[in-house]
Amino acid sequence: MTDVKKNIDPIEEKLQDVNEEKTLFEWTAPERSFQRKDRDFWITAIAILVLVSIILFFVNEFPLILSLIAVMFLYYALSTVPPGMVNNKLTNRGIYFGDLRYEWALLNRFWFKKSLSSLTVAFETNLRFPRQVTMVIDPKDQEKIKEIVLKIIPMLDESPTLVDKITKWFADRLPLEDKPSTQSKDK
Repeated sequence: MTDVKKNIDPIEEKLQDVNEEKTLFEWTAPERSFQRKDRDFWITAIAILVLVSIILFFVNEFPLILSLIAVMFLYYALSTVPPGMVNNKLTNRGIYFGDLRYEWALLNRFWFKKSLSSLTVAFETNLRFPRQVTMVIDPKDQEKIKEIVLKIIPMLDESPTLVDKITKWFADRLPLEDKPSTQSKDK
C-alpha cells in the first residue's frame, strides 16, 4: 500500500505544478515606445505633408489628403502624450501585457528590436488581431527575458514583417531629425 502512495504523490505534484501559474519574470514599463519630437522634426514633417498634399490636390485625391492629415495628427498626439505604465510578466502559462494574457500556444516566435529610444521584445501571435504583441523592456533585462522565452518559443534576429523592414529602410535613408553623431561630440 505504501508503494502505491509513493507512485501517486509525484503525479499529483506534477498536476499541481501544471495547474498553478508561476511568475517567471515581472517588470513595469511604459505601454508603448515614446520619444518627444523637437521643433525641427515637426517643421520638416509638415513641409513634406504640405508638398504631398499640393500634388494630391491637383490629382483630386481629397480623401487621401484627409487621411494623411489624420495620420499626422495621430502621430503628433502619440508623440506628445506620454504613455502610462503597465505591469508585464512572463509566467509558465504565457505572457501578460497589463491585464491581457497570451498563452504560449498562441505565440510563434519572438525578437528584440529598437523602437524610438526604447528596447522592445516583440511576440508574433497566431491570432488575426493582434498579430504582434510588443513590450518595452529595460536593456539590462534583455538576457533574462531571452533565457526564459527561448526555452518555450524560437527567437529571430530581426522582425520578419514587411512593414518593419520598409520602415527601417525609410528611417535610415530619410531621417526627419538629426541623429547624434560621434563627429559632433568631438568638436
